[in-house]
Amino acid sequence: MIIQMRSWPQIKIKYTQMRQIQCAFYLCASDFYLWLIFFYNPPMQTGRPRRILPLLTAALITSLYATASWSNQFIYDDHEVIEKQFPIRHLNDLFRIFREPHYLNFPYYRPLTRTTFALQMNLWGQNPGPYHLFNAILAGAVMLAVYALLRRSMFNLNWLAALIASTWFAVHPAISECVYPAASGRETLLPALFILLATWAYLGKSCRSFWLAIVMDIAALLCKEQAVVLPAIFLLADLLGLSQRRRAATAYISRYLLLGLILALYFLARHFVFGQSNLHVTIAQHPLEPLQSLLYGLQAGIAPFMALRYEPPFKVWFDAPLCILTGAVVILIALGTTLSQKAVRLSAIFWLGWFILLQLPTAHILQQEAGYSERYAALAILALPALAAAVLIDRIAQQRIRRAATIFAVVWTILLATVSFLRGEYYANDVSFCTQWLNTNPIAAGPHDGFARIAQERHQWPTAIAEYQKALAIQPNDATARNNLANLLTDTGDYVGATQQYEWLLTNNSSGSDPVATMTNYAQLLGQEAYDRKDPKLRDRAHELLEQAITIRPDYAQSHYILGEWNVAFGSRQAAIRQFKIALNLRPDWPEVQQKLTNLQATSQNSTP
Repeated sequence: MIIQMRSWPQIKIKYTQMRQIQCAFYLCASDFYLWLIFFYNPPMQTGRPRRILPLLTAALITSLYATASWSNQFIYDDHEVIEKQFPIRHLNDLFRIFREPHYLNFPYYRPLTRTTFALQMNLWGQNPGPYHLFNAILAGAVMLAVYALLRRSMFNLNWLAALIASTWFAVHPAISECVYPAASGRETLLPALFILLATWAYLGKSCRSFWLAIVMDIAALLCKEQAVVLPAIFLLADLLGLSQRRRAATAYISRYLLLGLILALYFLARHFVFGQSNLHVTIAQHPLEPLQSLLYGLQAGIAPFMALRYEPPFKVWFDAPLCILTGAVVILIALGTTLSQKAVRLSAIFWLGWFILLQLPTAHILQQEAGYSERYAALAILALPALAAAVLIDRIAQQRIRRAATIFAVVWTILLATVSFLRGEYYANDVSFCTQWLNTNPIAAGPHDGFARIAQERHQWPTAIAEYQKALAIQPNDATARNNLANLLTDTGDYVGATQQYEWLLTNNSSGSDPVATMTNYAQLLGQEAYDRKDPKLRDRAHELLEQAITIRPDYAQSHYILGEWNVAFGSRQAAIRQFKIALNLRPDWPEVQQKLTNLQATSQNSTP
C-alpha cells in the first residue's frame, strides 16, 4: 500500500473523535503487545492462551469498528433499505420479505439480509448505532470464520500464521467498506460469513459437516447473489483433493445433484419474485472488463488507497505505480508457490480459483449497478494473505527470518487497521460521505443525488431540484434521482415536471426504479390533479394505475392506501374503508391510516338511518 497524502482530504477532528482515535490506537497497540508476548514466550504456544487469543483478537476487531462507527448516521442506501423497512409484527411480514425484491427494481433477492434489518427495526427503530454495532460484530465473526478455515489441515498453516492472515483480512480497508455503510456493508459481510462457514464445513470429514455446508450455502444464497459460486468452490476443492470426505462416484453425483437442486430452487424463487429475468449478459459489449475487475481486486487487495474511493470508475482507481507494485508482489508469490511443496501448490490453485470465482458475479459479465467497488472484491481478497502465509511458512526455515517476517506482518496489519479506522470518518453522515465521493470522482451522479436528498430534508427545494438535475445530466438513467425528483416536484406543485419524470420511469421500467411505487406515486399526483381540475380523464388514469399496481403486487400497502384516498374523493366510502383495512392488515403500525379509517367508520355510522 502506498500512502498518498495528496489524496487524503482534510479531516476536522473534534474532541470526541480524538478520543475515538486514541481508543483505536490503544486497541491496536494492545493487540500488537499480546502478539509479541505470545510470539516470544514459547511456553504459551500450547494450551488455553492459544485458544483464547483468536477470540480476543475478534473482540478487538469488533471494538475497533464499533468505536469508529458508533456515532455515524445512516447514509445513502441506508435511507431506502433500512429507514423504509417495516418491522416484523407477524408472520405475514416475514413472508412478505421473502416475496419481494431487496431494493427498488434492481435484480437483488436478499430476504435473509432484509430480515436482519426488519428484526432490528423491531428492537431499536431507526437508531443507527445498533445497526453499526451489528456490522462490527459481524466483522469479528468473519475473522473467526477465516481463522477456522485457514486452520484446516489441507492448508498447512500453523495457528500464528492463520491468526495473522485472518486479522490482516478482517482489518483490510476493503472489509471496512463492508462494515461502515449499514445497508450495503451488511449485504456483503453477512453472506461472506456464511460462504466462509460453508467452505469450512465442506472441507470437513463428517456427514454432519456436509449438511452444515448445505445449510450455510442456502443461507448465503438468501443473503446475496454472490453465493451462486459456492458449488464451483466445492467442486474445485474436490478436484484438488482438498476435501476430506469419500470420493466415490455415487457420492459425488448425489452431492452435486443436491447442490444443483438448491440452485434451481433459488432461481425459481427469483423468477417468482421478479416475474421475468432481470439478469442481462453484457460481456459482449465490453469483453476486457472482467480482466479489469480482477486487476482491480488485486490492486485493492495488495495496495489499497488510504482515502476512500467509493465505487470508482476505471480511470479513478487505475494507478500505474500501484499496478506495478501489485504485479511485483504477485510475481513474488507465484515464484514462491512454484518453489514450494506440492501441498502449497494445490492450495495456491484453490485460492486462485477462490479469487476469481468470488469476483465473477460482479466482473461485468452481467449488467450491474456499479462498475467497481471494494466490497465486490472484499471476500476474494482473502486469497492473498492465505497464499502469502502458506508460501512463507513453507519457504522460510530460519527461525530468525520467520520471526522478522511475523513482526513485519503484524506491523503491516496494524497499519491497515489504522487506515480502516480513519475511513470511518467518511461514513459519519451524508455530507461527509458525498463530499469524499465527489472529491475522488467528480463525474459520479450519486453524490449529487445524496446532496439533493440532504437539501430536500432541509426544505431547500431549489437546491434539491438543481442537484437532482445535475445527477440526471451525468447519468440520465439514474432512476433513483428521477423518482426522488418526481416526488419533490409533486410536493412543490410542479405538475408538468413531475408528470414528465413519472412517465419516463414507467416507460423505462428496466432502469432500476420500482414500477409499483412509481405507479402509486404517480396515481396520487393524478388523483389530486383530477380532484382540483374536475378532470375525469385524470381520475380514470389514476384509478387504472392503482389497479395495475395492486395486480402486480397485492401486498404493497401504499397502493391500497392511495386507492382508499381515491375512493374517498371519487368512489364510495365503503370501498375506501375496505382499502384502508387492507393497508392496515399489511402494515399494522400505520397511525395515519388508522385515524382515517376510524373517522370514515364514524362518519358512515352517523350517516346510517
